[in-house]
Amino acid sequence: MTQINVLMCAGFSPSARVVRRALRRVAEKKDIVVLTPCPAGAGLARYVDELKALDPGRTMVVEGCDGCCGTQTMMLYGVAPARTVIIDKTAVADEKAVAAAEAKILANLQEMGA
Repeated sequence: MTQINVLMCAGFSPSARVVRRALRRVAEKKDIVVLTPCPAGAGLARYVDELKALDPGRTMVVEGCDGCCGTQTMMLYGVAPARTVIIDKTAVADEKAVAAAEAKILANLQEMGA
């Protein structure tokens, strides 16, 4: 199985929107499951359990800034992802930024065996 769990940035900054647009494209090309850290971060038991059940070696976090909310949420519950990818900050969620983020995500997935 090559499936990788991807915890995505859940903000609403331009960079966060770039992450989500890029991940929609990547999901059409790679065997990934995209999750958000928000429900677990809010302490909702079902989502905390879901997060804790992830295989850390098959889990990557894609962050929209250096705040690393997804990674921090995972670590809060004792899960250390195999990889954290921080997408370059941008002021505009344009095609150039999305394409760059997509390429960066794909390269990291490739390195993880996806």
